[in-house]
Amino acid sequence: MEVCRGSVYLYEFSNYEHFIADLEALIELNHDYRFTLFTRLPTRRLIDKLDLSLISNYWITRQTAGNTLPPDIAEISRIIEQSSDDESNFFVLDGLELMDDEGTSNNLLASLSLLFDKIKARNDVFVICIDSLAFDSEWMVKLQYLTEKLVVKSPEIVAITEEVSDAVEPIEVPLQHELGIDGGPRLAYLAKLPEVGFTKEILVKRILQWRRLGLDVSAIEPALAYQEKEAYQLYKLIEEKVRRATELERFIHANRHDLDATQIAVDMFRVRQLTGLDELEKKYYSSP
Repeated sequence: MEVCRGSVYLYEFSNYEHFIADLEALIELNHDYRFTLFTRLPTRRLIDKLDLSLISNYWITRQTAGNTLPPDIAEISRIIEQSSDDESNFFVLDGLELMDDEGTSNNLLASLSLLFDKIKARNDVFVICIDSLAFDSEWMVKLQYLTEKLVVKSPEIVAITEEVSDAVEPIEVPLQHELGIDGGPRLAYLAKLPEVGFTKEILVKRILQWRRLGLDVSAIEPALAYQEKEAYQLYKLIEEKVRRATELERFIHANRHDLDATQIAVDMFRVRQLTGLDELEKKYYSSP
């Protein structure tokens, strides 16, 4: 659905699969807006579910690193106030339950009411995603009075074929993978991405491909907030680690009958975590 500027909506949250599908539909239908998501999901989990090139995101947590945000309505209000007035802003909050720990529900409702006034004054859009069972029914009635109900109707799916350069677009990893000796998918060599034509959209696709292969590539996630040149430099470092991990996995697989099963399990875990590669290469490649 297309939303109205200066509005606050209440979205009934059921599960993340449904929520992400509806969020993608909102982005597609309201492409004039700049989207920002405040969520309880860390970026390393969110990236599996959503194309982060389409939306800014903050992880609601008491940890302090990267794009984290404490569970405090005042902090969310601060970010909203600092956002550009020159753009149409669309804010989505997932995790209101986390902000009800250190005060009464009435205090939370008062803080939300002040935030809603700011949203309307700025002519922005704000959506609260909430499981109504997490709050007292009387409190929910008060919140519903201050908001409009949001029901997302997904647009029709249209297949679009684009002609892209093989030198730039990552090769799609097949949905079905040969299983490795540790039960995970066998690692595969992917086409190297050149710096010319490198974008964050392409980086997101490559991260998803790596993660589908069972690799922990969380070290590349900060690149999504970098300028493209710096992002590419970090990408190249991780790409080289993935290449080395793939070669190690293939060596271990080829020599599995001569290796201890327990040690294979331990070493394959390290391979997929991209840790201790120097030690593993010395162990396997230097063996007589």
